[in-house]
Amino acid sequence: MESVAAITRESLYEEVWAEPVSRVAPRYGISGVALGKVCRKHKVPLPPRGYWAKINAGHTPKKLPLPTAKEFENYSLPLSRSRTCDPNNPDASRKKATTAQERIGFVDVPEVLESPHPLIRTASKRLRRKTGWDNYKGLRSAPGEIFHFEVTRDAIDRALLICDTLIKALERQGMKVWVDPEKNRTLIGLGETSLPIAISEHVARTKHEATTAEKKAIERWQRSPNRWGAGYHYPRPPDYDYHPTGKLTISIGGYPSRSWGDTPKTLLEQRLHQVVAGALDLIEEQRIRTEEQERRRLAWQKAKDRHDRQVELRKQELEQLEKLKTNATQWLEAERLRQYIEAVEQAAVQNGELSEEISDWISWARIKADCIDPLVPVSDAILDGPEPRSSGYYY
Repeated sequence: MESVAAITRESLYEEVWAEPVSRVAPRYGISGVALGKVCRKHKVPLPPRGYWAKINAGHTPKKLPLPTAKEFENYSLPLSRSRTCDPNNPDASRKKATTAQERIGFVDVPEVLESPHPLIRTASKRLRRKTGWDNYKGLRSAPGEIFHFEVTRDAIDRALLICDTLIKALERQGMKVWVDPEKNRTLIGLGETSLPIAISEHVARTKHEATTAEKKAIERWQRSPNRWGAGYHYPRPPDYDYHPTGKLTISIGGYPSRSWGDTPKTLLEQRLHQVVAGALDLIEEQRIRTEEQERRRLAWQKAKDRHDRQVELRKQELEQLEKLKTNATQWLEAERLRQYIEAVEQAAVQNGELSEEISDWISWARIKADCIDPLVPVSDAILDGPEPRSSGYYY
C-alpha cells in the first residue's frame, strides 16, 4: 500500500483536475461523494459542472488554482490507496472498491455450530447460566469475561453461530480477536490498531399494564396503617415491559463506528462479508487517524519544547541581568564607603587625631567595604554566616 505521507493536497489536486472524481475515488476505496468531502474539508478545489464536457469537446476551460492553506502545510491527507486498485483497469477497481463481496468473498454461515472458536466456546458456557443476570431488559452480557454479547436467552444459539463465523472470517484476513477484561470490551485488531466489537439484540419496549396481583399489592399497602414504616415499601410496578425481537446488530468501532443488522429483506448471516470489509476499512481509517494524531502531537511537543527553551533562556537572561545590577550596586556602595573611609582618615591626620582607636576602625571599615565589593574575594565570618538561633524560652 502506498504511504499515506505521499498523499498531499498538491497530489490530490493534480489527480482530481486530471480525471473525473468518479475515476479518482476508487483508487482510495471510497465513493466520489466521500472524496468530494475530503477535498472541501482540505480546501482542494474541484472542477465545476460541465468541465469535463468542455474538455471532451476540445475546449480548454480555466483551471482553478490551489489556494494556500497554512493549516495544511506539511500535511498528509487521511487517505490511502485501495489494495484492489488497478491503474490499468479503473472500472474494475471501482467495482472492487465498492463491493464487499468482491473484496472478501461471501461468508457462509453453517447451520450448526461445529468446532467453535475458543472465545465462542467460553461465551456459550457463560451465557447459558441460569443465574447471575440482572439486566432489566432481559439481556445477557458479561463483556469483561467473554465476547461482548447483549442478547436474550432465545437468541443465544443464533448469536453464537454468527459470531463464530465472523471471528474465523476476520482471522482469515489476518486480524486478531480478544477480550480486554480491564476495559470490559472485545477488541479486533490488525497490527497496532484495534477497535471494539459487540453483537446486540434489539429489545422492544411497551407501556406496562399493572397486573391483578400488582393492583392488589398496591391496595394492601394503601390499607396498611404502617405503610410508611420500616419494611413497608410501596409496591412500584415497572414502567415498561421489554420483549425480545430476535433482531441482531453487529457494531464495530467507537467514533466513528459502523453497524450491520437484520433488515426486512436481508438477515445478518447474509451480510457478514460486509462486516469483514467494513472492519478492514474502519481499522485502516483508525490507523490513519492515529498516525495523524501522533504527527500532530509530535509537532505540538516540538513547538512546546521550543517555547520552553525560549522561556528558560529568557529566565536565565533576566536572572543574570538582575545579578549584574546587584553587583554594580554593591560595587558602587563599596566605592562610596572607601571614599568615606579615606575622608575620615585624612581629617584625622589633618587634625592630629589619628589615634589607635580610629586606626582600628579604619581597618575594620575597609574590610567591610571589601566584603561588599563583588570584585574582591573576601568573606565576612559574621555577616556571611548563618542567622543566630534563639535559645528559646526558659521555664
